[in-house]
Amino acid sequence: MITLSTANSIVDLGRIKQDKVKSFVTDYGLDKENGFDTMRPVCFNPSEKVTYYEHHKIFVIRRNIEYVWKVYKEINPKEAWNGEMVSFGLQYSRSKKAINYLDDPYSGMEKGQILILNLNIFWGSLKIAVAHEVAEVNEEQKLIKLCYMEGGASEGSQWISLTETEDGFTKVSHKTLYKSKSKFRDTVLYPGLHTKAITEFHSNVKKKAERANGL
Repeated sequence: MITLSTANSIVDLGRIKQDKVKSFVTDYGLDKENGFDTMRPVCFNPSEKVTYYEHHKIFVIRRNIEYVWKVYKEINPKEAWNGEMVSFGLQYSRSKKAINYLDDPYSGMEKGQILILNLNIFWGSLKIAVAHEVAEVNEEQKLIKLCYMEGGASEGSQWISLTETEDGFTKVSHKTLYKSKSKFRDTVLYPGLHTKAITEFHSNVKKKAERANGL
């Protein structure tokens, strides 16, 4: 639900707990009418493939693939992005023209959702806000694609894909093709920080899925 906080704002900053996310919203004019709609994704460009770096990590969840896929689509962002490093700020739906705050009901993942997260880096000494857009939710292939947003440090895409293991569990592949203007960032800082961030996310999904099975 969209809530007015000031005369010309469509964002209720009082419902956002992280200062960096609040600053991100106001600095990029997202609190203005149509502000979110002006945001543009900077997805992986196949024609420039050689300029990207690749990060890849595998997770295994001890539930069948159909159930795990359902959890990935339906888990509330505040539960999925809830760890020492990453926390949920807010989400905007392009199709519904609506903002979801921390305590709002969640109807599920869909294409066109813009997710703004808060990152605590270097043991909390540095806090930044980042934005991703859900570019694809592929039911047949059990695949989710995320894109970085224009204005952030990184360009590229992330793919979360599910396949069934021989013992009937679910293998989750998280592949990222990314680049920025800093080779040091891309080769030294990014891999470790990205591993920690996505591990928190997938661990929360795994915990929710396996808890339902008594594991």
